Amino acid sequence: MSAAFSIPPNAVRVWRGYRAPSLAQADFFTKLGTVFVPATVKMQIAVGLEGYLPSVPCGLPDKPDSVPDETAILFWDSQDTYTDGFKTLAVRTYTLTHGAVYRPPSGADFPTLFAGSLASEKPVYLIDKPADWMHGPVRHLLGGRPASKRPDDFRAGIAAALGTIQRNGIDGAIACAGDEYLVYWELGGVGSGIDALGAELDWSKRTDLAPTTIDAGLWNVWPGMTINPGDGFNMKFKRRWET
Repeated sequence: MSAAFSIPPNAVRVWRGYRAPSLAQADFFTKLGTVFVPATVKMQIAVGLEGYLPSVPCGLPDKPDSVPDETAILFWDSQDTYTDGFKTLAVRTYTLTHGAVYRPPSGADFPTLFAGSLASEKPVYLIDKPADWMHGPVRHLLGGRPASKRPDDFRAGIAAALGTIQRNGIDGAIACAGDEYLVYWELGGVGSGIDALGAELDWSKRTDLAPTTIDAGLWNVWPGMTINPGDGFNMKFKRRWET
């Protein structure tokens, strides 16, 4: 596998997922470990997946329902590569399986370059240069809005902290804030602003994403992954252009 591959910072899908109320929490974890997380890798390498970093805060003590139950960033070499994937039967089939597991407002979006302010549910990237998130330490922070702050004030405080991170420099950073939550990922550690962001949150969780490999294919007999509340992964795999 290559030591590094430069991926454009706007070619990432920022996923925020919420467990369907009809699905028991134990069943949610089972489906993530036996279907969704491994299938995301195994069914999308062939259409150009370049990196996949999921986390599962579902089930953590005192997590507000308004904070996503699963988060992920999924990298491609371009936005067109992602869009072109839907021309294939495999990607269309994989996408249809989500309906029974997630509820609205679950979804993913491409980010835009952070310019000093945050709009609700609009992801941003802070560093306008390519990076390879599969090959490097990644930390993830997510949390909820303090009840004492209005949503606009909450996002303004987050934006101020992001501005400091952007000015100080870091290898890569991605964020998205809604009215009730923040999700944030950072690559590397120089100039980290996670502490400042954490100060803007009420409930929060920080996770160092664990390098993880799936040693099975789509047609192997395999029980799946075991996923527990708070787990986060940096999935390691050979990209389609690697030998």
